[in-house]
Amino acid sequence: MSIQTFTFSTQALNEADGFGAYHDLYSAGSDVAQAGEAFRARVQAYRFARMLVFDRRLDGLLHSRGPLRVRRDGFDHVTLHLLLSGSLVGGAPGEENHVAPGEIIVFDTTRPQWSRAMAAHLITVALARDLVEAGALRLPSFHGAVLPEAVGGLLADLVQSLARRASTLTPETANRAARAVAEFLAAALDGKALPVRNGDALEQLSLLRRRRAEAFIDERLADPRLGADAIAAGVGISRTVLYRAFAEDGGVGHFIQRRRLEALRNALRRLSETRSVAALAYAYGFTSESHCSRAFRAAYGQPPGQFRAEIHRVRADGSDAGGLKPILVSWQSELY
Repeated sequence: MSIQTFTFSTQALNEADGFGAYHDLYSAGSDVAQAGEAFRARVQAYRFARMLVFDRRLDGLLHSRGPLRVRRDGFDHVTLHLLLSGSLVGGAPGEENHVAPGEIIVFDTTRPQWSRAMAAHLITVALARDLVEAGALRLPSFHGAVLPEAVGGLLADLVQSLARRASTLTPETANRAARAVAEFLAAALDGKALPVRNGDALEQLSLLRRRRAEAFIDERLADPRLGADAIAAGVGISRTVLYRAFAEDGGVGHFIQRRRLEALRNALRRLSETRSVAALAYAYGFTSESHCSRAFRAAYGQPPGQFRAEIHRVRADGSDAGGLKPILVSWQSELY
């Protein structure tokens, strides 16, 4: 994939028209509101195969993603926001985490979130989830967490350099850069989760067992017989240890179904995926199409066929946003 870019600015627009244009640009992925007396925005965006980079200057803006939007838009990636100057506050609903210049806040797009930017200059990087999960021990624990410079400083340096040089990168270099950013982020997340203290060995061992079990599950999602006995034997741990590792997920069976649903949702988002819902259901280990449909509706609020149709329709329909809206929809929904 060649590098694609676009620039958006409200400089030449009055405040009402500028906010309306910005609202349309982001409306497919976020609810946007003004958060101050003045509003200004400038966005320089770069699209790579598995990573998006945004150099943004925002003033008087509130972004939010509620549960309904999260279920319906199909986004499934990780974003990090590096604040260079100004004010940035955000987190999960009900949380208010203040980000200082030089710090990074991390979000999981499958979970509700909000942020408020005032006179802020920030660099946002969106990464395909599996790039980060390959190295992170407990990625879901960090939704809305702030990485101080002590653990995220190297990542911040890399992100700033990437934003400065994005327009000159070749696709191959960009792919390598995406992996590097993911590895630096994973290292920062692990460092925040596992500070070096006496007694951490058991916790780290537990997390490593959990990661091995997750990898075993992901490699065998297509097997409808996948269960606790096979996983415990494959990873070399007891069923008791396995159950303990997945207790916070509602049990290992619940985790397996969630991973199958996530894999199915990612397949349905891809324009290149032409298999029927029934074929995909069996391909990801569901015992029947009806079972798959019920589970998908319970998780995402609509059956898989309707989800696929709406995602494709939104990508194709850009008439209500002057051609800008489908750019971000397409870019973000294809981060897999």
